[in-house]
Amino acid sequence: MALVLLLSGVSLANDFSRAFDAYTEGDFERAFSTWLPLAEAGDLSAMYNVALMYDQGLGVVQNRKLAVRWYREPAEEGDVSAQYNLATIYDYGAGIDEDNLAAIRWYTAAALQADEQAQFNLGVMYGSGEGIDVDFDAAVHWYLLSADLGHVAAQYNLGYMYDLGRGVAQDKALALFWYRRAASQEDSDAQYAIALMHDEGDGVPVDDAAAMTWYELAAAQGHIKAQFNLAIMHDMGEGLPEDNLAAVKWYTAAANQGHRGAQVNLGIMFENGEGIESDLVEAMRWYRLAADQGSAEAQYAVALLFDAGEGIAEDNVAAVAWYTLAAEQGDADAQNNLGAMFDAGEGVDEDDVMALHWYALAANSGNAIAQNNLGSLYLAGDGAAEDKVQAYKWFLIAEELGNEVGKKNRVASARLMVVAEITEAERQARQWLTEFGSPR
Repeated sequence: MALVLLLSGVSLANDFSRAFDAYTEGDFERAFSTWLPLAEAGDLSAMYNVALMYDQGLGVVQNRKLAVRWYREPAEEGDVSAQYNLATIYDYGAGIDEDNLAAIRWYTAAALQADEQAQFNLGVMYGSGEGIDVDFDAAVHWYLLSADLGHVAAQYNLGYMYDLGRGVAQDKALALFWYRRAASQEDSDAQYAIALMHDEGDGVPVDDAAAMTWYELAAAQGHIKAQFNLAIMHDMGEGLPEDNLAAVKWYTAAANQGHRGAQVNLGIMFENGEGIESDLVEAMRWYRLAADQGSAEAQYAVALLFDAGEGIAEDNVAAVAWYTLAAEQGDADAQNNLGAMFDAGEGVDEDDVMALHWYALAANSGNAIAQNNLGSLYLAGDGAAEDKVQAYKWFLIAEELGNEVGKKNRVASARLMVVAEITEAERQARQWLTEFGSPR
């Protein structure tokens, strides 16, 4: 928001100049009191400046309603800055009721005078359907005008539109062109988008070296997803030798910004001593941060450490609490371990019914250990009536999924069954494996 300095007439010009001098000296009250009479006398430049001071609360109590009043006449007379500022007040509802239609009206007026920010904001409003129906064609139109004037966010958004084919035919080459235009202005989102294209072979050949170069540029600017993906590349040795130290560096950068996946992976590296000395206390700290954000994987990892007493005093009650959080999100390993806690009465009262419940959920998700455990409960009649058919069924499924204990238990349970029972159990097991996918 810049001051308007144009004024005709020697006397009025002198007053205007004195107000401007006061403004530049930081004497906003004197500037305002000098400009206000000029504005009331009908001078458009003074009107704009009075509006600006009300808008920003300089030399006067901020009052967006009065700012709108004083911006309006200069805007109607074609002052592009007044048009844009008026639009932003309506757009954000700053001090007045939000009015997206009015915002579109004034952004359009300014955009037609080649105001690149107004053009960009119009593109956003049409693209998101603010105050008007979503219109990707119109969004692309305004983004293109703004992008041609060098607006970096418009260049990125235009690349994104070509990338997804919104408002234009999908064109990866044009997407890359506009991403590169934005990236040349140090736009980290564009740098990340280019890296992702090379990483995934999306519109360009897979090129790990190029992906890493662009990830590094974005990551150095603090782009959290670029930091995480760069860490993954170093961790997995994608396109270059594995470098756990570099992986730890970039996981830490992303984790410190709250990236759940980075926090989990950093916990794993501290737990296993990958690229850094093993430190279970640090592992727990990072797991907890991710777990507190709702990561089921981290909740399970926290539960395991409490369960085993690693990096922290053993606490089965805490383990049960964390297993439960992960299990309720569908983590099959957590469901199995929670079932085992109820089965053994660790951290919770022994409860075969609850053990059966959690084993069953994990078993139906394909957890072979839970399948064997579930079979054992059915065979013993714990948590449900004894059911040799169900026991054999789950032992067989566990065996098919590679569980050797399940195989031994299947053989043992067969000695307690008649042929008809085994045949039925095998039928049910094959049906389950067909539905959920057998590895054999």
